[in-house]
Amino acid sequence: MNNESKANYHITDRDEFNQVCIEDQKMNFPEFEKFMHDYLLSQPKETMVFQECWIEDKQVEIGDVRTVQVNFLDHNSNNYIRLWGAKKNDDNQVVKIKVDAIDLETKEVIYERLLA
Repeated sequence: MNNESKANYHITDRDEFNQVCIEDQKMNFPEFEKFMHDYLLSQPKETMVFQECWIEDKQVEIGDVRTVQVNFLDHNSNNYIRLWGAKKNDDNQVVKIKVDAIDLETKEVIYERLLA
């Protein structure tokens, strides 16, 4: 199967992230956006510091799939927080959404939770 990417966004600037993903709603993934708001964006800016966002559409075995990953640095726990999700573009069915935390010193996953 051809894993050719159709659309790619890699955002590392918080203002660009707010413009593209929040205001312009370019994620086109409402379930992911809800978890992102509930779990990450509801925290104070000083606690959860935006690092980067990846949005990619690609053709895989199950069809045309959008994957989104948003990464934050959690200053309270000193962990790297990743929110990752995938959905099918043809019917908008959520494939998976999960959040995990990575210890900055050991690089080990210390927490992982499947959200959808």
